[in-house]
Amino acid sequence: MKIKKNDLLELVNKKIQNISDEFDIQLTQEKETIYVYSEKGNFDSMMLVVLISEIEEELLLEYDIEISLTSDKAMSKNTPFETNLSILNLIVESDF
Repeated sequence: MKIKKNDLLELVNKKIQNISDEFDIQLTQEKETIYVYSEKGNFDSMMLVVLISEIEEELLLEYDIEISLTSDKAMSKNTPFETNLSILNLIVESDF
Protein backbone atom coordinates (compact mmCIF):
# COMPACT_ATOMS: atom_id res chain seq x y z
CA MET A 1 0.00 0.00 0.00
CA LYS A 2 1.49 3.29 -1.12
CA ILE A 3 0.73 6.16 1.23
CA LYS A 4 0.57 9.65 -0.17
CA LYS A 5 2.79 12.31 1.37
CA ASN A 6 -0.29 14.52 1.78
CA ASP A 7 -2.01 11.83 3.87
CA LEU A 8 1.05 11.56 6.11
CA LEU A 9 1.21 15.34 6.50
CA GLU A 10 -2.47 15.40 7.41
CA LEU A 11 -1.87 12.73 10.06
CA VAL A 12 1.07 14.68 11.54
CA ASN A 13 -0.87 17.97 11.52
CA LYS A 14 -3.90 16.34 13.15
CA LYS A 15 -1.77 14.88 15.95
CA ILE A 16 -0.01 18.21 16.53
CA GLN A 17 -3.38 19.99 16.72
CA ASN A 18 -4.86 17.38 19.09
CA ILE A 19 -1.94 17.65 21.50
CA SER A 20 -1.89 21.45 21.41
CA ASP A 21 -5.62 21.41 22.23
CA GLU A 22 -5.10 18.86 25.00
CA PHE A 23 -2.31 20.91 26.61
CA ASP A 24 -4.07 24.22 25.82
CA ILE A 25 -1.22 25.84 23.91
CA GLN A 26 -1.19 28.12 20.90
CA LEU A 27 0.52 26.83 17.76
CA THR A 28 2.90 29.02 15.79
CA GLN A 29 2.22 28.59 12.09
CA GLU A 30 3.46 30.19 8.89
CA LYS A 31 1.61 29.04 5.78
CA GLU A 32 1.82 25.22 5.88
CA THR A 33 4.63 25.07 8.44
CA ILE A 34 3.64 24.39 12.04
CA TYR A 35 6.43 24.95 14.55
CA VAL A 36 6.62 22.21 17.15
CA TYR A 37 9.84 21.79 19.15
CA SER A 38 12.00 24.82 18.37
CA GLU A 39 12.47 28.48 19.25
CA LYS A 40 9.20 29.29 17.49
CA GLY A 41 7.43 26.13 18.68
CA ASN A 42 5.53 25.79 21.92
CA PHE A 43 5.85 22.06 22.61
CA ASP A 44 7.86 21.02 25.64
CA SER A 45 9.65 17.68 25.91
CA MET A 46 6.63 15.90 27.45
CA MET A 47 4.36 17.06 24.65
CA LEU A 48 6.95 15.97 22.09
CA VAL A 49 7.09 12.47 23.59
CA VAL A 50 3.30 12.23 23.41
CA LEU A 51 3.32 13.47 19.82
CA ILE A 52 5.96 10.97 18.69
CA SER A 53 4.22 8.03 20.34
CA GLU A 54 0.82 9.01 18.91
CA ILE A 55 2.20 9.37 15.39
CA GLU A 56 4.00 6.01 15.61
CA GLU A 57 0.86 4.35 16.99
CA GLU A 58 -1.39 5.83 14.29
CA LEU A 59 1.00 4.71 11.53
CA LEU A 60 0.97 1.20 12.95
CA LEU A 61 -2.80 0.98 13.44
CA GLU A 62 -3.94 2.72 10.25
CA TYR A 63 -1.22 1.78 7.77
CA ASP A 64 0.51 -1.22 9.39
CA ILE A 65 3.78 0.74 9.34
CA GLU A 66 6.13 0.20 12.25
CA ILE A 67 8.74 2.95 12.51
CA SER A 68 10.71 4.67 15.23
CA LEU A 69 10.92 8.43 14.98
CA THR A 70 13.65 8.35 17.64
CA SER A 71 15.95 5.97 15.81
CA ASP A 72 19.67 6.73 15.54
CA LYS A 73 19.12 7.82 11.94
CA ALA A 74 16.36 10.25 12.95
CA MET A 75 18.36 11.62 15.87
CA SER A 76 21.34 12.34 13.63
CA LYS A 77 19.32 15.10 11.92
CA ASN A 78 19.87 18.67 13.06
CA THR A 79 16.37 19.54 14.23
CA PRO A 80 14.20 16.49 13.57
CA PHE A 81 11.15 17.76 15.47
CA GLU A 82 11.33 21.46 14.68
CA THR A 83 8.24 21.56 12.46
CA ASN A 84 5.48 19.39 11.06
CA LEU A 85 7.44 19.24 7.80
CA SER A 86 10.64 18.00 9.47
CA ILE A 87 8.60 15.27 11.20
CA LEU A 88 7.04 14.39 7.85
CA ASN A 89 10.53 14.07 6.37
CA LEU A 90 11.53 11.66 9.15
CA ILE A 91 8.57 9.46 8.25
CA VAL A 92 9.17 9.63 4.50
CA GLU A 93 12.91 8.92 4.89
CA SER A 94 12.36 5.94 7.18
CA ASP A 95 12.61 2.51 5.63
CA PHE A 96 9.05 1.30 6.03
